[in-house]
Amino acid sequence: MKIENLSRRDFLKGSLLAGGGLVLGFSLPMVDKALARQGDVEKATYPIDAWIQVDEQGVVNFVVPVSEMGQGSQTALAMILADEIGADYSTINVLNPTNNRLFNNPMFGMQLTGGSTAVRAWWEPLRTVGATIRGMLIEAAAKQWSVPVSACTTNDSYVVNQQSKAKTHFSKLVDLAADLAPPEKPELKSRQDYQYIGKPMKRVDTPKKVTGEAVFGIDVVVPDMLIATVKQSPVFGGEVDSYDEAAALNVKGVKAVVKIDHGIAVVAKNYWQAKKGLEALNVKFKGGLTEGFTTEIIERAFDDAMLDDINSENAYQHGDALTEVKNAHAVHVMKYHAPHLAHTTMEPMNATAHVTDDFCEIWAPTQAQSKSVQTAMDLTGLHQDQVRLHTTYLGGGFGRRAEVDTIAQAVTISEEVEAPVKVIWSREEDIQHDFYRPAATSVFEIGVDKDGYPYAWKNRVVNSSIMMRYAPQWVSDKPDSSMTEGAAEMPYHIPHQTTDVVRVDTDIPVGFWRSVGNSLNCFFVESTLDELAHHAKKDPYQYRRHLLKNSPRAMNVLDVVAKKAGWDKQLAKGKGHGIALTHSFGSYVAEVAEVSADKDGNFTVDKVVCAVDCGLVINPAIVERQMQSAIIYGLTAALYGKINLADGRVVESNFHDYPALKMAETPEIEVHIIESDEKPGGYGEPGTPPIAPAVANALFDASGIRYQSLPLKS
Repeated sequence: MKIENLSRRDFLKGSLLAGGGLVLGFSLPMVDKALARQGDVEKATYPIDAWIQVDEQGVVNFVVPVSEMGQGSQTALAMILADEIGADYSTINVLNPTNNRLFNNPMFGMQLTGGSTAVRAWWEPLRTVGATIRGMLIEAAAKQWSVPVSACTTNDSYVVNQQSKAKTHFSKLVDLAADLAPPEKPELKSRQDYQYIGKPMKRVDTPKKVTGEAVFGIDVVVPDMLIATVKQSPVFGGEVDSYDEAAALNVKGVKAVVKIDHGIAVVAKNYWQAKKGLEALNVKFKGGLTEGFTTEIIERAFDDAMLDDINSENAYQHGDALTEVKNAHAVHVMKYHAPHLAHTTMEPMNATAHVTDDFCEIWAPTQAQSKSVQTAMDLTGLHQDQVRLHTTYLGGGFGRRAEVDTIAQAVTISEEVEAPVKVIWSREEDIQHDFYRPAATSVFEIGVDKDGYPYAWKNRVVNSSIMMRYAPQWVSDKPDSSMTEGAAEMPYHIPHQTTDVVRVDTDIPVGFWRSVGNSLNCFFVESTLDELAHHAKKDPYQYRRHLLKNSPRAMNVLDVVAKKAGWDKQLAKGKGHGIALTHSFGSYVAEVAEVSADKDGNFTVDKVVCAVDCGLVINPAIVERQMQSAIIYGLTAALYGKINLADGRVVESNFHDYPALKMAETPEIEVHIIESDEKPGGYGEPGTPPIAPAVANALFDASGIRYQSLPLKS
């Protein structure tokens, strides 16, 4: 990692920062190597720009490198930086990122927020740059006091002389520090020295959101802006056949009708006028890649693919399951299925763009800055330095805003009408034109030993590949791991295991959905383990525990959740509990669901107890809320989530037929965070995978009904 003092350079042109003070920029080796691999050698050799500044008032201005979509990343990263500098946390002023490769995620090599990587990716870089700033401020103070650097420390935005107890505020030191070279090997703090990390600090974005100061994508207003709304072919890949442009233009306020990929847009002074114009347009579509498709046809295609040995790809191999399954004491075969799911982010899909002859400016609630900018470049023919992207707050992401379709539309329409344009989708357009969580089918053939424990584990997953569309370079020479994550390398000790995958391309657009493949495979695996425990006449918790002898962190999480949930307590008739575990995104999460059910299949989820080991916890309040959020999001999908197709188009259109969990249905949720000295893991997504199997397993315990497909309330 290379850090440079930019205070004496003309860095402010185009920067989010302003004024003087101590300004640092840094680059990451992985980012530079990624650019060099892509042939971008010139940019790979220009690694430094400004994004952290201690100004003359001692305020730390911090351009946060990730998108804030409610998961608390800004707060967690601000805490890390404040602690390592020794700054007063309240003086950290966070700014949303623009498009700049210097904000590229170290785990991806591109500017992208996803995979629960915000803290995991930036933990070490931010500590290093924070320690660098601290070292420079301490050196400046030591020079003033003529004392050794070792005699000084920082606290609450002061450098303190530990011998004399004299102290000087950062604001008095920044000019002197600005003339110093950054230390080559800054000393990082130890855990016992942290003032903020590990405490439930207030979120940095809350005040702006309470006062309405926070700007989400849908809030963006620029001079002379027009509003557009769109209608796209209901059959994926279809095209516009006919429309009545004159009727649309006759609607008050409507300014233009613009064709877009597989659809059409109406541009007006405001959204209501655009919507009325779209209705008057009377657009008709023709053709499409999924014409004639139904849910039943797709499910049959998945069943056929399950028998396709030629196109199967091995995702994980340990031992010789193919041979050893024949030597097992008994063999159990199980089949599970999960459907396509939509995201339904609370903020409607939107983006704003202003394209001129020599510049393109975009305002968007996006998770994918690199992809957004590249899309604008491709559409306009402009160079990278002619495209500027402002990342707003996101009203929910869940992976949906890693896509750039609305941004492409805004750029296309703005270029056509020669004015700034904000595109806003209706909820119907959102649900019927999503990048859906893939449907999947999973079949297990498991040989058990004489005690009923898995000895040879064969699993085939049939799924659609997200990465082959989104980032084919990541899976060019290997199976798409997002299809088998949660099913391949499991925390359980099984002597022989093979997991393979068959890819089925249905032409239904698929994308990242909160916890991605783990949301599917955790349901499949943890339900299967529950079935195996039942066949072996063993307690499901103890059965899993037996298989975790080589995974102490997983076992500890399982033990904690079982104890906190009162697993051994006697439940009343008609009640049941189920348990499930995930290791995903660098974290371990176990959940116990308690349900009430009757013999007719009616049920309620009464309580969920969650235990999480996500390594070193930055902010326990955020971890707790993210576990609660992930459980509610996953429970909504487990109970109700299913996208159906009829004649090649999505049937569901809004919350009346694609419902969200209501407050009255939401169970009591109890979260227990396990102390850990491991590196930080993710916590935005790992709470989602275990909830579906925990509830399904609880329903079996309560009613004897085994649910092998989702949703549970179909």
